[in-house]
Amino acid sequence: MNKSENRKIIILLAGLMLLFLGAILYLTYFYFFEAETVKKHPSNRRSYIAEAQVKRGDIYDRNGELLATSKGEPGKYYREYTYPILYSHLIGYSHTSLGKSGLESSYNDYLLNRNGNRTLKELSDMIRNRKQDGNSLILTMDTQVQSKAREILEENTEKGSIVLMNPKTGEIYAMVSLPDYNAATVAEDWNTLQQNEAGALLNRSINGKYPPGSTFKVITASALLDQDRVNLNYEDTGSQVIDGREFRNAGGGQYGAIDLREALMKSVNTYFVSKGSQLGQEALGNASDKFHFNAKIPFDLPVSVSVFDYQKNLPKTTLAASAIGQGDVLATPLNMAMVASAIGNEGKMMRPILVKEIDDAKGTKIEGREPEVLRESVSPEIAETLNKYLISAVQDGTGKKASLRSVQVAGKTGTAENASGKDHAWFIGYAPAEDPQLAVAVLVEQANSTGGAAAAPIAADILSYGLRHIAAEGQDE
Repeated sequence: MNKSENRKIIILLAGLMLLFLGAILYLTYFYFFEAETVKKHPSNRRSYIAEAQVKRGDIYDRNGELLATSKGEPGKYYREYTYPILYSHLIGYSHTSLGKSGLESSYNDYLLNRNGNRTLKELSDMIRNRKQDGNSLILTMDTQVQSKAREILEENTEKGSIVLMNPKTGEIYAMVSLPDYNAATVAEDWNTLQQNEAGALLNRSINGKYPPGSTFKVITASALLDQDRVNLNYEDTGSQVIDGREFRNAGGGQYGAIDLREALMKSVNTYFVSKGSQLGQEALGNASDKFHFNAKIPFDLPVSVSVFDYQKNLPKTTLAASAIGQGDVLATPLNMAMVASAIGNEGKMMRPILVKEIDDAKGTKIEGREPEVLRESVSPEIAETLNKYLISAVQDGTGKKASLRSVQVAGKTGTAENASGKDHAWFIGYAPAEDPQLAVAVLVEQANSTGGAAAAPIAADILSYGLRHIAAEGQDE
């Protein structure tokens, strides 16, 4: 064998070795980085066959009421929902051909007990193909409050949202989005739901993004209180011109000499347009960031990001409009409930919680969620000042219809112009104002009315019911 032939053999062997190493590297990469993704892909039939052998864990509300369970036998399990409409946007559905949504999707690994917490016995059972049970979820939700919130919202609108939460812990008690759907018949209704123009599959509470309107003035007010270069007094003539564009007050109101408290109480557009423009986009942007705009909210379900875009140079008119929650500003109802919560909780914004606890099949707690401060939105001093102003807004201002006889409510209305239809109506607030137990955000989509007329009464109804319900539960303990 001559040198030429030896060289060819060496080159061939080297090529084969490179191919072999390439295959090893690819398989290693696939095993560590892609296998789990492929395994969980909706089109992976093997995944469904494997999942069908496991009895998915149950889901309960905070009081131990069963919300979702699995019936049948290994290989033929099916999901049964106690309240298939009431919890459709939160629990979602689990279907072999449609995939999963809601908590059924985001907590799929826990419900199937494949989250890395398996015992040796469970692993042995899996290997021997014995019956396996998933973990259960305990939610922060209160079914009675959730039911009442849906009832109140449905009586007032076809499209909208209510988010009711504990401002001190971040626990969600109610989260309603209308329209909703029936999770028990989602397969039969799928084509209709896909063509539904009202967006029945959209969870408006966490994925609907709307101009927050005058509820955003709370954030602008917080920025004004956190500086000393802009004079907080203002002479209102009912009109304010910014770079050639005229801004006017709702209803053509003229208020004369006013300060920040009165401007927030009466929701004076001209005041906030003027003062917001003086603050500048960086100050307003930083204030919005402190209330968790422009960042993902850590939550048990995917949440759309609320937006105050201040990275680009905003036109003066857009900045002015942004100061009153218009322009390019967009927010989710959950985020606005968190804004109210932060003011009511001495400036501390809590991480929102939907899943309170995870238990194994025997009922033993394996994971729990404790209250966690997400960020300090404002100082306690600024929160206290805003609290007084928001009390005034409900007692003597635009939020009068959110007031309750026996409890002091603090809050802010919003009427948001909608480029694609009628105005949206908002209310955010909390009660009791001196020691908040509940915070709320109400959105009435395309209300063609004001926040004070359309959203504030809804807030009053659910706050009243929620506070009575909490008090009754406390007496039962």
